[in-house]
Amino acid sequence: MANLCLKIPNRDRVGLVLDISRVLVERNINIIFMEVTPNVMYLEIEPVMPDCFAWLREQLLEIPQIDGVIKISHMPYQEREQRLKTVMDSIGEGIVAINQQEVITHFNPAAERILNYKENEVLGKKIGEITGPNVPLLHALHNDAPYNNRELVVTTPRGNSHYVTSGRPIKNGKGAVIGAVAVLKAMHDVQELVYSVTKPHSNTFADILHISDSMQRVIDLAKLVAQNDSTVLIRGESGTGKELFARAIHAESLRREKIFAPVNCAALPDTLLESELFGYEDGSFTGARKGGKQGLLEYADGGTIFLDEIGELSGSLQAKLLRFLQEEKVRRIGGNREIAVNVRIITATHRNLEEMIRNNQFRDDLYYRLNVIPIHIPPLRERKEDLPLLIESLLLKLNHRLKKQITRLSEAAMHKLMQHDWQGNVRELENVMERSVSLACQGEIAQDHIILDSETATVRFLSSPSPLPARKLKEVLAELECQILQEAMRKYGSSRQVGKVLGLSHTAVLKRMRKYERGENPPLPN
Repeated sequence: MANLCLKIPNRDRVGLVLDISRVLVERNINIIFMEVTPNVMYLEIEPVMPDCFAWLREQLLEIPQIDGVIKISHMPYQEREQRLKTVMDSIGEGIVAINQQEVITHFNPAAERILNYKENEVLGKKIGEITGPNVPLLHALHNDAPYNNRELVVTTPRGNSHYVTSGRPIKNGKGAVIGAVAVLKAMHDVQELVYSVTKPHSNTFADILHISDSMQRVIDLAKLVAQNDSTVLIRGESGTGKELFARAIHAESLRREKIFAPVNCAALPDTLLESELFGYEDGSFTGARKGGKQGLLEYADGGTIFLDEIGELSGSLQAKLLRFLQEEKVRRIGGNREIAVNVRIITATHRNLEEMIRNNQFRDDLYYRLNVIPIHIPPLRERKEDLPLLIESLLLKLNHRLKKQITRLSEAAMHKLMQHDWQGNVRELENVMERSVSLACQGEIAQDHIILDSETATVRFLSSPSPLPARKLKEVLAELECQILQEAMRKYGSSRQVGKVLGLSHTAVLKRMRKYERGENPPLPN
């Protein structure tokens, strides 16, 4: 039987509680809980039989200044606790509260999910038995020290829990610390929140402008591929839109609400790329961020990671990526624990991976892991029927950005564009169109406004029959080097490949490019 709860309205006086207690003692009835407020007293007593309650009610009403004895379903403190529990249960963040003795007093369902324990397993236990002795909540309790947004990885017999936590000491009316409370947010939820705020516009297949049959066939294949989690290798020349296809595949997939993380493997040195992909633990190397850092593979858990220029990976990173693809687990640099990750891999390259395999530059076992679904994007010169549509779209964007009113191209200008070979594909077309819109006036782009990359200063300088300018040889050579670097970057797309072609190291190419960008010599032409 449930305890009996009573509400006793009264006109307060000295000795009233004593008189009530004497009635209960006469029948040997135990008081479980008593709550006194102005003119109302609440009693929780042990269960009694109906005839006993009738007697008890009669006796209590005979006490002076008691105005009634009413049965109620629960005590006020129970109602308050129930309201608090309802609020805590509805909160998406985990709530863990402890008392002055470090004993857990509150543990909501979100905390159950994050820490992998049920409420009835932890209530009454010390927090250190569940999370270990080094959690910041204990520091908040014993040192009156609030904290904000600490990233923690807690290892328990139930597994690893990765979350961000903030905590506050709990004080009584006199300012003494009597407990502490922590708010926990699962790292996965934090990542999704950050991504939802910062994610760029989601590209879809509708954003891939085309009328050509060759491009339509590629899009049809990509749409089919998007419906499963198979690894995709996108092949195509620089500037054909490989990342656009990767984003569209993600947007069409079941992972569309999760993270899309693009990485350019050619843009970072090996050591930095490894830490960006796999993360690192605290103190794993000089300059490592305190507390460590998760890698992009962890960050994109549940979503998609796009590895552009996959052919630029070093041998050691190829081996580490292969291990991840086989085990679907990440080990941070300097760490000894493996973290299970569910992420879809989409890669892209303009390199001939098959030739690289023959030259021992790319692992064949990694190639077969990546080349599950190959997608080949045709170059722009093989689908010139798409040019007018692309040009029209670029005109709209450039007019808005450059504050121009160019509405048309002359027939001669369009003919010149249609006859060009477009080695740089859509990226080259964007450059040429921006150049022509900048030069055009009176609402029309004429043929003279179309300056193709093959007609820029590099070619004119090398082929001009006019006398050399009266400048020092050092200045002329610096300008020529600057132009050669620019042309090589347009053609090959990455500083690593440019270095291989020109016989320079990767760092030497970057150093020369930075020198010209700082203006120490003639700047790289636009």
